[in-house]
Amino acid sequence: MAEVDGAIKRDGGPTLVQAMNARFEGPMELNSGHVLPGFDLSYETYGRLDRDGENAVLVCHSLTKGAHAAGRHIAQDAHSGWWDRAIGPGHMLDTDRYFVVCSDVLAGGASTGPASADPATGCPYGADFPVVTIEDMVNAQRRLMQHLGIVRLHAVIGGCFGGQQALQWAISHPDAVRNAVVIGTGPDTSAHTIAIFSVMRHLIRNDPNFNDGDYYAGPGPVRGLANALVAAVPLWMSRDAMGRRFARRTMAGQPPRYTLEPEFAVEAFLNSIANQPRPAIDPNSLLYLMRAEEYFDLPGRYGSLEAALKSVSARTLFVSYRTDWRYPSEETDRMHQVLLRQGTHSHHAVLDSPLGHGGFIYEVESLAPEVVPFLAEEDT
Repeated sequence: MAEVDGAIKRDGGPTLVQAMNARFEGPMELNSGHVLPGFDLSYETYGRLDRDGENAVLVCHSLTKGAHAAGRHIAQDAHSGWWDRAIGPGHMLDTDRYFVVCSDVLAGGASTGPASADPATGCPYGADFPVVTIEDMVNAQRRLMQHLGIVRLHAVIGGCFGGQQALQWAISHPDAVRNAVVIGTGPDTSAHTIAIFSVMRHLIRNDPNFNDGDYYAGPGPVRGLANALVAAVPLWMSRDAMGRRFARRTMAGQPPRYTLEPEFAVEAFLNSIANQPRPAIDPNSLLYLMRAEEYFDLPGRYGSLEAALKSVSARTLFVSYRTDWRYPSEETDRMHQVLLRQGTHSHHAVLDSPLGHGGFIYEVESLAPEVVPFLAEEDT
């Protein structure tokens, strides 16, 4: 087979990478019963696919991230990809060894979703775009892997929303996955997370510019999105993490001013998120991605957790965080124990991080001692 090259170099200067897009024609039936007439997926690659196509690692992004996982698109970009410290020569996902692919998902901002043109009208779908599930997203990614000439992934890896995708890959396409690394994910999405997502939806939809999701000709619900992202911070940043980073410090380091204006350092941090120069994600896309995460329910979908994981043959590494109250370690361990009972290779690493649920993005170095040797092991 032909080699696919997405070389990534780190020579002291910015690592430049290219965003790519794959178009898939023909109908795709979704879990909801709706059918997409075709779809696009945005993706990036790093490293080189070997001739037997066996060294590919698929990175599944978290909720508000995307396909841009490493490097920069232009040298002037203020920030590199969201998992830049994990991908590259000598990094956790070593591009001298692995061909790393990071794929966007259906309803993601750069792939077919609410902002795409509805073939029936020529206008953006908006809220008329069909609801998609994690399973739908994984099935679309499977077609992307085939498009790239990848028959069997060496590994699929992801955290939170991405961890749900990694799990679904191992369940839906067991012959196509050798190793699965599932980080900060449980067998379902809790009512507590659904409640927080509901608050975020209210903030977006109640922006006067939301216009029932049909806002692409106007400014859009920029303020509602900013407020929703601010409201989400306590979802991934624990009480202890905020205490360690900000304590009760004032912004100026001075005694209280006794004002209703922003006073504390933690408020300045939240304001920096709210006042980003450009939206982190299309508001409609965020609504769809949150809904997909909410519908993720392995026991409900398959009848039991045992039935859901019965098809899994991939060597599986679960990683959880002791301080993650959103997806607690004991919930992750339920899946680990099921795989052990059925004789599937499984390991569960519980890490300590003051960031709790956000540890997998902001403390990548703590993952490497678990992930690197796991991916390098031979089948046992």
